[in-house]
This record gives sequence, C-alpha cells and structure tokens, in this order.
Amino acid sequence: MTISAVLRFFIVLAVLSVSLAAAPVRAGGLAPAAPQPAMSELKAGLAVDYLLIDALHVDNIEAAGRGKPGKSLLTLNWNMGSGPILTHADDDQVAARITGFIRFEAAGEYLMKIKSNDGARLSIGGQVVIDDPDVHLDRFSGTAKVAVPTAGWYPVYMLYFERRGTATLELHWQPPGTGAFDVVPAAAFAHLPKG
Repeated sequence: MTISAVLRFFIVLAVLSVSLAAAPVRAGGLAPAAPQPAMSELKAGLAVDYLLIDALHVDNIEAAGRGKPGKSLLTLNWNMGSGPILTHADDDQVAARITGFIRFEAAGEYLMKIKSNDGARLSIGGQVVIDDPDVHLDRFSGTAKVAVPTAGWYPVYMLYFERRGTATLELHWQPPGTGAFDVVPAAAFAHLPKG
C-alpha cells in the first residue's frame, strides 16, 4: 500500500468519525418518576458522590465501587479550568456519580448535548441519552433528540470524570418550540435528600 493510499484511508476514517459523532441520537421510552415527587420533598440541585480514581472511561466509575457524598450541584454549568472539580476540593483524577431529577415543563422533542472534559454519560428516565465516555479535551457531544412523553420530573443519572488538566461539565438543551440551545436552568434540577 502506498503512502498516499494510507493517507486517504485515514482521511476517510476521520471524516466518517466526525460525521458519526455529529449525527443526532434519538432517545425514546423515557419513564417519568413514579410517583412524581412532591415539591415539599425535594431539595434544589443534584446529589453527587465523588470517587478519586484515574479513570479513562466512564465505565471505570461504576467499577470503582461506592463514592463519598459531596455538596450538591445546583446546576450543570461548570467550566472549571484547572481548578477544583465541581464541588470537590481536588483538581485532578476526580469522578462523580450525579443523581436526582430533571423537570421537563412540556411534552415533546428536546434536543440535548453535553460539553465536557473529560468523559460523561447521561441517563434520563432509565435511558442513556448522551454517551461521550472517553478522555478528551473540551468538546460537545453529539446532539440527542429526547422524546419526552409527558411533562414532569424524570430521574437523572450521570457519570462524569476529569483525569488531568482542565475540566468542563455543561448540560445544554433546546426545548420544543425554541430556536436555540441554552444551558439547562438550575430550576430544572432537584433531588431527594438522603437518609
């Protein structure tokens, strides 16, 4: 095989991987929380458990066992640079399991994406809707088309890790009938206190 044939192969492979990453993922079958939690039961933001591991993939978080509870995340709009990760004091090799609820104000198709550095996986209503699981620099995941059957609270489960260097975790959405992405507002997140 000539050098030019090898180069053409890698160029085609790169173009194919970019187009696949940009293709929207359709997520349906989301299950709302049942029963719906009462507002009086909920606390603002999302619960988080931290693990100190040198992860290369979000699956490493699940394999690492239990974590230690941290201060809740009022939003998923974190651009931390090289500072502490989310509400944890450390700035490298921090992984997080994030749980709680997200509130969809209306049924319909929501577009969602995550900007992260490093890996992140988001499940809503029992379905993985965004999976960008590996080590990488700041980037947006592919766009997920999330079919929300009814308005209300939906369970959220997110895995996130930062290995070394800078860190980012932002969740963006475009609700039905709107024309642009925005960071999911803090009012859309809640969790049940533990214990």
